[in-house]
Amino acid sequence: MATTETKPEIKAKILLDEANVAFSETAERKDKPNERKTDGSVWNVKRMEREYDEADFQKILDMQLSTAKICDEHPELEEKTSQLFESVTPENAGDIFKEVTEDKNIMDMAHTGIVMFMLRYPSVESYLNKGHALVTGEDDDFMLQKKEAQIWHDYNNVARDFDWA
Repeated sequence: MATTETKPEIKAKILLDEANVAFSETAERKDKPNERKTDGSVWNVKRMEREYDEADFQKILDMQLSTAKICDEHPELEEKTSQLFESVTPENAGDIFKEVTEDKNIMDMAHTGIVMFMLRYPSVESYLNKGHALVTGEDDDFMLQKKEAQIWHDYNNVARDFDWA
């Protein structure tokens, strides 16, 4: 039987991956460091049509702005989050998870990515219906759906752990 629990290793990896992705998204922005503005996001209303409602879209733009400023002020976190992600094992996951959760900047960057995910996919059904690029290489549709559902549960569990959902 499938479980919807999330292992500490997965929680640490989700936080680190979302924090690290913030650097890529910041690099794509139309604005520059020290000149950041909400409308500097490369996201636009047309691109996000049917993905988010207007209030959520504005919330995301505000969160992206805050995250971009963290990326500007702490560029060293890109390498740190990448290295930590690569080093996570079942044996050290608890220690890395603790280190990550104690770093306010990493947590703020991860918060943005996880909230965006949960706003886009408010239920496991919405996630399964839209699909997601995180799931690739699986031939069996049933297993594919199970994997997708588990990814949604993993993100949801992290969001609930930190009261982000």
